[in-house]
Amino acid sequence: MRLPLIIILAALISNCTNQLPEGAQDISENDTTFSEDIREISAKINKNPKDDNLYYLRGNTFFFDQNYKKAIVDFQTASTLNPNNPLYHFRLGESYLELDSANFEKSSLHLSKAIELKSDYTEAKFLMAKLSLARQQYEAFNKWFKEIENNSEFREKSLVLKLISFKEQKDTVKAEVFCDAILNEFPNNFDATMQKALLFMNKDLNLSNSYIDKALAIDEFSAEALYSKAFILQKQQKYADAYKLYERTLKVNPEHLYALYNMGVIDYLFENYQDAIKRADQILDKSSVFAKAYALKGSCYQTMGNKKAAEEQLSAAQKLDKNLDLNSF
Repeated sequence: MRLPLIIILAALISNCTNQLPEGAQDISENDTTFSEDIREISAKINKNPKDDNLYYLRGNTFFFDQNYKKAIVDFQTASTLNPNNPLYHFRLGESYLELDSANFEKSSLHLSKAIELKSDYTEAKFLMAKLSLARQQYEAFNKWFKEIENNSEFREKSLVLKLISFKEQKDTVKAEVFCDAILNEFPNNFDATMQKALLFMNKDLNLSNSYIDKALAIDEFSAEALYSKAFILQKQQKYADAYKLYERTLKVNPEHLYALYNMGVIDYLFENYQDAIKRADQILDKSSVFAKAYALKGSCYQTMGNKKAAEEQLSAAQKLDKNLDLNSF
């Protein structure tokens, strides 16, 4: 039986329009599990499966939706179709860095390729500096820093990275000088303000607090600044005020484990042992390797007279951190 010519032509056209490149994502424009923007671009891709820019655009949409795994697949497809486009490699490198378990090797590979294709790609060089710092490769970081420090668009951010490198290398003298230099040039830089506050935390609580207040004036919803202010209040034994600020910190960032922990410590100090245990359990639900949470539970059980439970919790804490002072909060 012969098929009508129109059916044969329709089949050929369908094959031509649906031949996606190897490894590309096959997404139907009718798949409502995806956003309207994704479906719209997917419809265009399904009609023009060799258009590298369409994969790039869909990858961008996935990226800004924080769906980095799908973004990577689209950026990879775009770079396979057009391997000499530095932007595609940059976005790949950026996406690999944004993953929860960042893939530094693949990020470095694509960022290096982007710079190879575009020697003045400052944004890629900035990410290479950031990547080197994250890997504690300070010599490589300094190399990239020198290439970007005088770029007006990236100068402020690159100076902050340099400040962090001094802190990580425990050069507090240079870190403090660098803080002042950044704040002299960029008075409202949040990161330098916070670093200045942290540098004074163990030397002058009042001065540290004044910098935290300045940081909160710049960003009132910063979990880092709210936590730091609460911690100072706790050190000053203003426990009720500290507790309220820890609660605000958690509203901004529910995953802030140290805010939970210090609330538990305050509960312990005021003999609210069940509440302290509850806080410790909330921490351990999020991170089973938080040694101080086990120690807090152990101290609660110890004070409550439950020796067996106390020993179990304190033993778990010491297994995770042999140097942990079990009697210090």
